[in-house]
This record gives sequence, structure tokens and C-alpha cells, in this order.
Amino acid sequence: MSDRDLLAYEPMWTTERDRWELHQTSLGYLPILKGDPPMAELICDDGLADQVIAKMLAAGVAVVALPD
Repeated sequence: MSDRDLLAYEPMWTTERDRWELHQTSLGYLPILKGDPPMAELICDDGLADQVIAKMLAAGVAVVALPD
């Protein structure tokens, strides 16, 4: 993974931050693009996914908790 790989996702925590939310799952967080229908962003590289999620959390992207 390179910095360029991470930069490809940068709008998710910067310019398009309000269009995204993080859904909490039993395994962590899943980035979801809000809409009708909402769409999950699957990132196959676990290290890259962890970095993207960390950036989104640090930027204050909304977190949707699992229902009780």
C-alpha cells in the first residue's frame, strides 16, 4: 500500500465527509455512502481499510451503532 492508495479515499473524510457514515459492526466499522440505497465501500486491503477508518473517525464522520 502506498500513500497514493490512501489519497484515493481522502474525499471520504474531507470534501465528501458529510456523504459518509461509519456503521459499527461486530468486527469494526464499515464505511457507508449515504443515499437511496446506501452503499458500502469495501476495501480489500485490511491495512488500508484501517487507515481510512482511522482518518474518518478523526475527522468526525458520523458513527452508526449496532442496534441493541
